Parts: sequence; structure tokens; C-alpha cells
Amino acid sequence: MSNFRYRAYSSIGDLIEGDIEACSSEDAEEALWRRGLTPLSLRETRAGAKGSLLSLQFGARKPSPADIASFTREFATLEQADVPLDHSLRLLSTQSATPALRALADEILRRVVDGASLSDALATRTDLFGPDYINIVRAGETMGNAAQALGDMADILERRLEMRARIQSGLVYPALLIVLAIVSTAVVLSALVPNIAPIFVDSGQPMPAGLQFVIDVAAHWRWAVGALALLIALIVSLRRYAAASPDFGVRFDRALLALPYAGPLSAKLQTARFAYTLGSSLKAGVPLLQGLESARAVLSDRYFSAELAKVIESVRGGGALSSALERVDRLPPTTATMTRIGEEAGRLDDMLLRLAAMFERQTQRSLERAVGLITPSLTILIAAVVGGLVMTVMDAVLGINDLALR
Repeated sequence: MSNFRYRAYSSIGDLIEGDIEACSSEDAEEALWRRGLTPLSLRETRAGAKGSLLSLQFGARKPSPADIASFTREFATLEQADVPLDHSLRLLSTQSATPALRALADEILRRVVDGASLSDALATRTDLFGPDYINIVRAGETMGNAAQALGDMADILERRLEMRARIQSGLVYPALLIVLAIVSTAVVLSALVPNIAPIFVDSGQPMPAGLQFVIDVAAHWRWAVGALALLIALIVSLRRYAAASPDFGVRFDRALLALPYAGPLSAKLQTARFAYTLGSSLKAGVPLLQGLESARAVLSDRYFSAELAKVIESVRGGGALSSALERVDRLPPTTATMTRIGEEAGRLDDMLLRLAAMFERQTQRSLERAVGLITPSLTILIAAVVGGLVMTVMDAVLGINDLALR
């Protein structure tokens, strides 16, 4: 395969530049005609190219989550304006804000023109589009409403970015406190303590207990770093083993759900993703079992994914969804209750969407409270550590004065 740089006119008269892979210039020109482009010039730039067109366009850089959210919003706006899919992608490939997004749109366009559906084209870039993104778009395509699916996905991505931005802004001050505490501790341990300790040794007087403790800690800091590195390596090894062993992965994720604060928070987040995907699928007219399969695919928690497989089997056997959800341990109890209300009222899709919105708001408030508590907690802890070091040094200085008076 060779890479060709082309210039061509679109069906609306715009001049488009880009790259295309083909075995020969004739094949490249034919592919451009299939895309609805009128070739103006074609020049081979690289032979035997490997990797996707996306990587050729902008190297190793990948679009950020903010880029993907912006791309999805622009894509949804064009689709909701009844612009044909291929024209929308051509516009995005020429007018997106960054080269990364223009190359991404061009790659998706190439696959769509070659006969792939939009969801299948997106599924080739799972590093950029998650399972929930692909499944929601696929559900919209199934019912002929991909524009609404893209709009819903843009809303989800923008809410996630907003939540991430709030958390990051809330962590700026604690991070600054930690850096200042490390610098202050390093100054005390590297400058003050080594100059004070020899005075007591030379005078033959016993070392103050606090100063001796600080010296011992400073002398064995490698052990502390080694223990921390060992703990990190243990956690990484457990996660890798959990990823390689499905049964252990299920038990590992269930154990994480039992953690005092993070467990319920993670359960609500997973439930929100499940409820939103299933609710969106049902609202688009997707059958319940197919919607459940799509909703199960978006779950990153392996325990919940395994339990949802049992729920699907129960529903396939004729059982009610709410009854099956009641048997899932660690699932927020409100889930089964609101699902039953939706089933009885014949509005399961609306109830699931409300459930997802409720859990998203609760998760966001919980995260904001946690971030808000980090700052005063770190302030107290750092004040205690740095203040303790300063008091220890001051006690040693007063001890030196006593030695001088003698």
C-alpha cells in the first residue's frame, strides 16, 4: 500500500486536501470518485506506509477527551440539521478545529464510503470511542435516529468533562500544599538537622528524643520508598492478574465495591452508565434484550458485568427486569424500585433516564464533597508534620543554648 496526497473538489465545490492509501494512483483516484470527490491532483508521498491514516496525518498525537466531545457536538449539530452523513464528515474533515479531528473525520469518512456503518467505523477506534459511545450510536442507527444518539452522547461527554474540570480545579490547591510540604521537609532534613546533630555528638550529651527520631527517619527513607514502590507494584500486579483471569477479576471488583466510600460511589457511577444506555436504547425503539446487551457492554466493573449477564438470562426466560435487578448485590436499591415503577407505568425508558440523571448528580456531589474535604484535611496533616519538625528543631536549638550556658 502507498500513501497519496490529493487535492479534490467536493460535491459542493470546496477544495479538499488530504491523504489516501491505495495500491496505485488509479485505485486512489477511483476511491476518491467513490467518496464523491473530483480529483484535481494526486501525488505519492510514501510507499509501504503502515498504520492508519490518522497516525500519518498527525503522528502519535491523539485527540483529547475535550476534542472528542467537541467533535461529537459538531457532528450531532450537522446530523440534526439533516445534513447527509458523508457530507457531515466531509465538512468535519475540512473545518474541524484541530488537525487531529480533521484526520479523524477523514478516517471515519473513508470507512463509511467503503460501506461500513457509522458505529462500525467508530468501533475501529476504540482508543477514542468507548463502548458506551459505540453502543448508543448503534442503537440510534438501528432506529434511524443517529442524530439524537450523537446529541445524547455529546451531552454525556460534556457532563463528564465538566465533572473532571471541577475535580482538577479542586485538587490544584492540595497539590500545591503537598509540594510546599515536601520542599519544607527537605530543607529541614537536609540543611538544619545535619548542622545541629553534630553539636550534641561532639559535646557528649544525649541527643533529644525528637531530633533522634527525625535522624532515624531520614536515615531509613530508602526503606519507606521501597515499601511504597512494593505496594504500588503489588496493586499493579493484582490489576493485571484480574484482567487476565475473569473469575479473579470478578472477585477483585466485588471487593473494591465493598470499600467504605469509594465502593458505593463506583456502584452509582456504573449504575448511571447502565441506566442511561438502556434507557436511550429503549427510547430509540431497541428491544429490551438487545438494549440490555448494549448496556452491559458499557460497564467497566467486571462484577456488575457478570451479574448483568444473569439478569439478561432471567429476562430472556420471561422474568421481570426489576425482579432480576433486586438479586444483584451491591447495586443501589433505588435501581430495582424505580425500574419496577417504570415497568408498571409502561415508561421504563423515561424512568431509567431519570435514574441515570439522579445517580450522576449524586456522584458529582459526592466527588465535590470529597475534593472539598481534601484541602482542610491536607492542611491539618501538613501543618502537623511541618510544625512537628520545626518544634523538634527548635527544641534542639534550645538544647544547644543550654549546652553553651554550661
